[in-house]
Amino acid sequence: MKTQKSARLLLIIYLLVLIWILLFKVTISLGDLIHSLNRSRSINLIPFQASTIINGKIGLLEITYNFLIFVPFGGLLGIVNKEKSFLTKVLWIAGFSLGIEILQFILGVGASDVTDLLTNTTGGVAGLLIYQLLRQLFSETKLDRFLVLLGGVLFTVCIGFVVFLLIYNL
Repeated sequence: MKTQKSARLLLIIYLLVLIWILLFKVTISLGDLIHSLNRSRSINLIPFQASTIINGKIGLLEITYNFLIFVPFGGLLGIVNKEKSFLTKVLWIAGFSLGIEILQFILGVGASDVTDLLTNTTGGVAGLLIYQLLRQLFSETKLDRFLVLLGGVLFTVCIGFVVFLLIYNL
């Protein structure tokens, strides 16, 4: 049960950091956020077009980042919501990603893009599938403990790195 509580806490913290990264682009300044409200807004409804085209080629780096940043969401959701169906978890992931895209449009931060919605959701689904595969290979209790511990360590390292960058303005 302690692992479940830790996983829930890690999921909440992860989602808050994800919102900070995706919506606020890692800014801390309230002035930057207020200034962004006056920016023009755009929506791309054609997958893998416009915002993902760089110098005439599809920019795989941003697509890869969007995919990878959502993999932990799927894994943590698998640990926290075992009683929910796979489809319900996928809908949570897609709904969260859609919410981010809508908020980006409303706040005028970034561009709302269906490619982001697709790659974010696919990353989350990959996290769910990886978790389900690992559950077939290892004891669920030990797996959950290991993944929560690993997630906590990785999160702490990442936060430490971000704090270092903010302190030294790199």
